[in-house]
Amino acid sequence: MFLDKFRNRYSFNFLSICGWIIFLLLCVFLISIISAMFSPYSGFPGIAFAFLFLLILALNIIFYLLTFFIYVFDIISWKRITNEKFLNNKYIKIFQTLGIIFSFLPIILVVLFLIVGFIQDIIYNIRGIE
Repeated sequence: MFLDKFRNRYSFNFLSICGWIIFLLLCVFLISIISAMFSPYSGFPGIAFAFLFLLILALNIIFYLLTFFIYVFDIISWKRITNEKFLNNKYIKIFQTLGIIFSFLPIILVVLFLIVGFIQDIIYNIRGIE
């Protein structure tokens, strides 16, 4: 698999742990949005949720930068994980793979928001809606 050559690096494992942190923050974020939508006494504070999402995105970028610095340190110091029991554990591989996917989730969401907005703008221009 493509990721097998990176699994023994500390930077890869750090990024997968950060991906799980981002996933937990996004779950709390989505639960708060859903609870605000169904609460009869509160308005929908879209600006506050956009600000919180931008904070999660900024934290994700900080995690990327820290991962890059750890990767550079891995290359310079030739430090790698050598524990074969850890590297060959199927649960660890699943944990790492899902963590990497979750670490790219905020960026994927931003791209989807931009694509949906672009398509919506095209549809509104075709229909003549202001």
